[in-house]
Amino acid sequence: MKTPPLPSRKGKTTRRKDINGKPMVYTVEDEIVRIPKSNQEKAIYLQMLSHKEGRQEMRLCYYMICKNGRRKGKWLFGQFATMIEKEDFEYLIGEAIKRGWITPPS
Repeated sequence: MKTPPLPSRKGKTTRRKDINGKPMVYTVEDEIVRIPKSNQEKAIYLQMLSHKEGRQEMRLCYYMICKNGRRKGKWLFGQFATMIEKEDFEYLIGEAIKRGWITPPS
């Protein structure tokens, strides 16, 4: 089966409710995508989000090739996606570098 083109949310605005039921509006400003070598039917995304009120967040999410149903053979958004404030994400990456979990880019 041929892999379909990767989906993109770049430039798209989403309106939904947050975990407390309050309205939330954000736009995907940019995204980085990687298909893992170990699983060619999964795509990992790191997205930069801008909220309507001006705050920025990062979202780590994924798509997988659907295996059955009417979406079979198409990319399907993973329903669980972490959204984290930009500063908190920077802290976590900084700590991972300090602890030697990842190597900083040169």
